[in-house]
Amino acid sequence: MSPVPLAGSAPTRARFSFEVFPARSGAAALALGHAVQHLSAAGPDFISVTYGANGSNRDASLDLLRYLRDHTDALPLAHLTTVGESRDAVRETIHRIMDAGVHDFLALRGDPPRGLDEGAPAVAGSLSSRELVELIAEARAERPPLTSVGRTSVAAYPNGHPLSRSRSEDIDWLVAKQEAGAQFAITQLFFRAEEYLSFVNDAQRAGLRIPVLPGLMPVSTSAQLRKVASLAGRPAPEGLTRALDEAGGYAPELGVEHTLELARELLAGGAPSVHLYTFNRHEQVLSVLRELELLTPDPVA
Repeated sequence: MSPVPLAGSAPTRARFSFEVFPARSGAAALALGHAVQHLSAAGPDFISVTYGANGSNRDASLDLLRYLRDHTDALPLAHLTTVGESRDAVRETIHRIMDAGVHDFLALRGDPPRGLDEGAPAVAGSLSSRELVELIAEARAERPPLTSVGRTSVAAYPNGHPLSRSRSEDIDWLVAKQEAGAQFAITQLFFRAEEYLSFVNDAQRAGLRIPVLPGLMPVSTSAQLRKVASLAGRPAPEGLTRALDEAGGYAPELGVEHTLELARELLAGGAPSVHLYTFNRHEQVLSVLRELELLTPDPVA
């Protein structure tokens, strides 16, 4: 499995990775299994699996990670959050995931569980994402040598973390996570290439050396677009919003077209790969990769 390119390494053919989340019903689980098989067959660098606040879907996440590990050729990457969890509980979860044969992590503090705000003691006392990066390294050091491998990634926020006061604060925190041991970052969703490119440029000027993977999602519906806009903290592109509404609120091809154009700009601007939020569907993200010619072996290579 090809690793995420390291900063300063020789240019290579663009790569890609995916995110999925645990199914919430039996029917959804069957559909997810079908999608995961298609996603794995595409040859991604990894497939990440989300993890709810306060471990709300911990068992389902671990089951999906095991499925990826045992029934596909994809490298699984485990999201891990700390909010509402003690340090010992988080350490136990790290070891449990590694016991399942999964050694790559995305370290997140996570959002407060429903009913709690940032001022709640259980939230305010949670480990930060930087502290989680350090704890993952400590847990790896406690393992036998042959099972202590793995990479740790972190989140990046081109349009600002909801609790951040400035871009410089976001960048300083990302650099701090790098210094704690993070090996690459994955961005939250955004709509415009300049949002990512300017953020990475500013971060590199501030000392960032790790690769930053742009996170993209080809939406299918107007409702998905509204949700993505809320997560991105930015208004959705007017043209895409209007086109989806005129199509009756459902037009997967429009989401593919927008994501394709964005990915082309990002890769041309130096992005090391693309990370695709799949919404547990394979058709749209594979259409994007097919148009980017990333699913076809390079005869020169």
